[in-house]
Amino acid sequence: MQAGEPASSVYLGSSDVGTASDLLPTIHPFVAIMDDDGSDHTPQFAAAAAQALACTAADALADPGVTAAAWAEHRHPDD
Repeated sequence: MQAGEPASSVYLGSSDVGTASDLLPTIHPFVAIMDDDGSDHTPQFAAAAAQALACTAADALADPGVTAAAWAEHRHPDD
C-alpha cells in the first residue's frame, strides 16, 4: 500500500473524530489512498481505509513508545 499527497482538487469533508479526540489520542490523516478518480463512498475505498488503519495500528502495537508518546501529547499538548 502506498499513500501519497492528495490531489489539489480534492476537497475535505467533515468527520466525527473531534468528540473522540477529547477522550483519547486520535489521528486524522489526510492522504491519498486511491487514484484521483476514486470515490470515498465505495467498497474499494473502505478496503483501502481498513488497510491503512490496520497498518497504523500494527505500527503502534509494534512500538510501545508510539502509544506512550501519543498519550503524553494528549495529556499535555502544550509541553
